[in-house]
Amino acid sequence: MKFDVIIIGGDRCDAVEGLRYIKEGKSVCLIAEGGHLDSPEDRVAFAHAGGTLLLGDSVARVEWAPDGSVAALFTANLGNTPLTASTYVLASGRFFSNGLRSDMDKVWEPVFGADVMFGEDPSKWCSEDFFAPQPFESFGVLTSKDGHVLRGGGPIVNLIACGSILAGSKK
Repeated sequence: MKFDVIIIGGDRCDAVEGLRYIKEGKSVCLIAEGGHLDSPEDRVAFAHAGGTLLLGDSVARVEWAPDGSVAALFTANLGNTPLTASTYVLASGRFFSNGLRSDMDKVWEPVFGADVMFGEDPSKWCSEDFFAPQPFESFGVLTSKDGHVLRGGGPIVNLIACGSILAGSKK
């Protein structure tokens, strides 16, 4: 299945970003495993505008082109059916929507293996004051100056990020 844009969702900005691309005349697919339930009207509007919504699906694997760009995505529900686009958007949110994952030593982005900014000392990831801003809230993927997601220090030329998945974002 070919689209102009494929959005890997889970953040509040996923359907809003999708609607923006649809208004530009682009075909858009939104893969949304879960994410925020407080604004379902955006996803309904996205679907009504002609977007393809794969609600409850998730990216199972990425196929890479020789130049390091994303060649195709494969989802859990569609199996071996490739999803391709000229632009991919990572809008997966952070920890609660599984856009970022962690163990006791590191934080990682599970879909593309993007470079992630996080504190080196895990003992400083949280503040003892539960109600204080938490350091882990600023962890996220790194991008080039023009917004392309970094992997191994280099930009993925057809992958951009938006929303709280971005390093330093306070969303």
